[in-house]
Amino acid sequence: MRLRTVIVVALVALACRTPQTPPPVTPEKPPEPAKSAPDALVELSPEQFPQLLDDGDRASLDVAVSRSLKQFERLEKSDPKRLVAFGRERVPVSRVADTLRLFRDLLGSTTTAAELDAAVRQRFRVFQSTGEGVERNVLFTGYYLPELEASAARTPQHPWPLHAPPDDLVTVRAKDFPSLTADLVGRVVDGQLRPYPSRGEIAQSPLPEKSVIAWVTSPIDAFFMEIQGSGVLRYADGRTRVATFAGKNGHPYVAIGGELLRRGELARDKISMQSIRAWLEAHPETRDEVMQANPSYVFFRLADDAIGSMGVPVTAGRSLATDTKVFPKGALAFMATTRPRTDGSATPFTRFMLDQDTGGAIRTAAHVDVFLGAGNEAAETAGLMKQPGHLYYLLAR
Repeated sequence: MRLRTVIVVALVALACRTPQTPPPVTPEKPPEPAKSAPDALVELSPEQFPQLLDDGDRASLDVAVSRSLKQFERLEKSDPKRLVAFGRERVPVSRVADTLRLFRDLLGSTTTAAELDAAVRQRFRVFQSTGEGVERNVLFTGYYLPELEASAARTPQHPWPLHAPPDDLVTVRAKDFPSLTADLVGRVVDGQLRPYPSRGEIAQSPLPEKSVIAWVTSPIDAFFMEIQGSGVLRYADGRTRVATFAGKNGHPYVAIGGELLRRGELARDKISMQSIRAWLEAHPETRDEVMQANPSYVFFRLADDAIGSMGVPVTAGRSLATDTKVFPKGALAFMATTRPRTDGSATPFTRFMLDQDTGGAIRTAAHVDVFLGAGNEAAETAGLMKQPGHLYYLLAR
């Protein structure tokens, strides 16, 4: 999914034209500098370990752990020599799988958060994200599954399309070409790979309807679902499906919150998901122009669950979206932050998490996104969440 998508950079920072002779496609540039993988994590001595007291339910944690473990068990068989980076240390996928198996066993043999904390301290190593500054601060934002009214066919009430990746979309994987540092996305024109149309160009020359997977009521809803990376589609007959991330047009993500700030339409301290949506709804005459300031365009596929970039369903309150270049994808983590409330206060938010997703605006060791689930409460929290905290990764001794 972006998943996902991804709120404060999507809100605060919130997230080309093809000339007649288009230039070659170039790799996307990250919006913020990322630390190298060796600098992203540092191992702590046992006396430096934080309290690892989980404030969530065991059932969701077991589900999330099992989903990551299933993927690592596949890698143990298909690619046993693959290494996973924990800071400067490289460990085989089997070590990560052993970590998840041991942790799942401890979930079954302990009954309280304190017992689990004590067991983890004895059996695991802890690595901390270096984040930002001497305090190693990490910004925690939130993302969620928006719910959209949908139709399988275009109607006057459902005029806005959600597209699957079009037939002419071409992705060149960096892993297949050592000279590339990032994947290239485009389309072939006269035998050459050219940039795929931007959001504005797609608006001017719509994509073929054969790639439409659903029709929704509002371009604003569709736009915010792109930011989140997935969404729940509700049909008139009561059916629901999940539209989950399936690709994008290769253009860099640009946050429209920054565009509204530049135009003087919103003050920096007033930018939130709610305020941006309200502005777009109140200004239909310039709404499309502002949204087209973000040239990135996301494609979807229908699924039963929201799928993270690791290839497994994300779990509400247990899945993290991070920068895949600096943190070990699929690994067990622990976050210590707070959950915002509508009255301006915040409550502790400390729990074991699984690194199972990524997002277009997550390009640093100092920012991660927490998947908060679906519905109004998740949306409200995600819109408010921009909390400082600390992030840790665990590895079995």
